[in-house]
Amino acid sequence: MSGGGEWSVVQRRGTALVRRRGALVNWRAFAAAVPLVVAVNFSPLSAQEGNSAERALGRALELEGENKCREAIPLYRQAIVVEDPTSAVLGLERCYHMVGRPDSLIPLLDTLLIRRGKDPTIRSIQFRTLSIAHRDLDLQKAFNEWVALDPTRPQPYREYARVLLESGRARGADSVLQQALQALGTTRDVAAEFAQMQAALGLWVQAAQSWREAAQVLSYLDQAAAFSLLGTPEDARDSVRAVLRDAPVELAARRILSILELRWRAPREAWSALADLPVNDSTVVAWSNFARDAESSESWLIARDAHVAVAAAKPNEWTHRTRAATAALNGGDPQSVLDVLRPLATTKDSAVFSAAALLRIKAYGLLGRPAEISSLLRDARIAEDHEALRQGRLALSWSWIRVGKLNEAREALTLAGEDSEESERIAAWLALYEGDLATARQGLRRTDGSSGDAVTAMALLSRTRQDSVPAVGLAFLALARADTASAARQFEEVSALLPDAAPLLLGLAARLFVERDTTRAVVLWQRILDEHGTSPEAAEADLEWARVLRRRGAKDAAIARLEHLILTYPASALVPQARREIDVIRGAVPSNGEVT
Repeated sequence: MSGGGEWSVVQRRGTALVRRRGALVNWRAFAAAVPLVVAVNFSPLSAQEGNSAERALGRALELEGENKCREAIPLYRQAIVVEDPTSAVLGLERCYHMVGRPDSLIPLLDTLLIRRGKDPTIRSIQFRTLSIAHRDLDLQKAFNEWVALDPTRPQPYREYARVLLESGRARGADSVLQQALQALGTTRDVAAEFAQMQAALGLWVQAAQSWREAAQVLSYLDQAAAFSLLGTPEDARDSVRAVLRDAPVELAARRILSILELRWRAPREAWSALADLPVNDSTVVAWSNFARDAESSESWLIARDAHVAVAAAKPNEWTHRTRAATAALNGGDPQSVLDVLRPLATTKDSAVFSAAALLRIKAYGLLGRPAEISSLLRDARIAEDHEALRQGRLALSWSWIRVGKLNEAREALTLAGEDSEESERIAAWLALYEGDLATARQGLRRTDGSSGDAVTAMALLSRTRQDSVPAVGLAFLALARADTASAARQFEEVSALLPDAAPLLLGLAARLFVERDTTRAVVLWQRILDEHGTSPEAAEADLEWARVLRRRGAKDAAIARLEHLILTYPASALVPQARREIDVIRGAVPSNGEVT
């Protein structure tokens, strides 16, 4: 039913919504009211009266939207006389709800139900109104009256159970649903209500089974199901997973599981729930939606995998490949960018080629392959695109850095121009690699510091007052070139040149050594504890040393190190981790929950 002016009322999945200039607003967002006279004339309306009622409804909605609900009430009352009064009654429900007088609507509902006894919307409003007014006996009576009209219809059981669940009466809802099962002979039409009730009672496996059944009937229930099952405790989650994974393979059940796994912070398992579905249009839509959700949660490599699956199913839609490549870049896997984009390397479409080429250039930059970047930049389709050319030269600069050629990197940066945040960032890193700590200190402070190397560099620059130390630059350059062995040795050596930052440099060297030379790492941790026992790195040295000992099987020695940390550095932020490590060693908590 549409009203005058800019308002109208629509129904979506059983929920009343108000539309204003294209925006949908749930009725619960709306406003106030006064008592309503119940004497209503329901005789057939003339055309003029019908038009007047329609205008009254439109104006009432406008007033309600302006929070002028007391003025809206008489107009809603005027509109109630139309053939289908649903919109007007919903407006009155909203208004009475806001002023805290829901029972003022009850006499009118009783009158309306004389001629519209089977109207599910009016009955639902009645149930809600009686529940809010805490008139439980009248609510039970209203339910019995609705059931008596047709005991085999699911709506009365469904609506009553929902009202009871919303008011926290899960066991009452259980009784109603058991009555529905006897009357209907199946839970199919009330499966969602069964699922909500079971979840409220902590019957997680049964709830998962009911949600699976309900989602087969109404596929849009996947979000509601996931929300309901989100509170499943750890020890019951595998059982819930089994229910949703069991044969036969069903898209709706797998979508529920996928949403749950994402919210349980298990993105790889979330993708696994969808990855083996039979390829069809519905599956591809599910994969696309999942990729978007994975991007939103910054699970980049999982998003990449989902986009690759969509691209394989839709080979003519190239955007899925570029989105997969972008996700791979964000996830720090430049090699897979090249693999994903290989089919686009020979395309004749200039726009597609340019979009893919720029992503390939960025990947080559991270991989330290300047020759490939230079080759792509000579392609006319890139050379004619000023922005693509600029970004390509920035990537070329990074690529030269990663092979240790700073002069070439600076030349590429100059060609790109120094009028962007990224160019400023590269210039700051070049200063650091050349040992110009003063310039690097100012530049990195203004640019993004989210990467691990950036955090390390900024920590060092904040710990020392020296402005020029070429050896520091060489150590960071070795790290940028992924030469961790050389970087570890150089950070250890340069610690002697920067006594004010020595413990930080020794700790950094130890972290780089630990993967290939744990003995050397232990020597450095011992130095930190002996020579810099009051530094922030001392507690970290104890913790990392203990972890090495535990991996070697030296449990008692590991516990001794952790106890040393707890007793010597009680104010350290690492103390909770140390206590957890001790619990892991002693078997108090599962080792797979370890914080490493």
